[in-house]
Amino acid sequence: MALLLGTIVCPQRVFAGGGLDSATQGVNTFRIWLYTFLGVCASCVLLWKGAECWADRAHWSEFITLGGKVAVVGAVVGVLAPYLWNLFS
Repeated sequence: MALLLGTIVCPQRVFAGGGLDSATQGVNTFRIWLYTFLGVCASCVLLWKGAECWADRAHWSEFITLGGKVAVVGAVVGVLAPYLWNLFS
């Protein structure tokens, strides 16, 4: 009850606490971790397909197609997701 009354009477003191700074830092940390994880996964997939092509188990056109798919997915994560995040924040 006292917290509610304090929020109603002095809202500027409540909002001056900086509560969103820790949430913003947490989201930025998660974003960096996610980009790193997805980059490692994409590199592993490309290395796997490259090894298959090198051993003549797949065609090089499959490797080029996979490279294009990785580039498109990377663009979604690197461009579209931050755009949408900034749009709604």
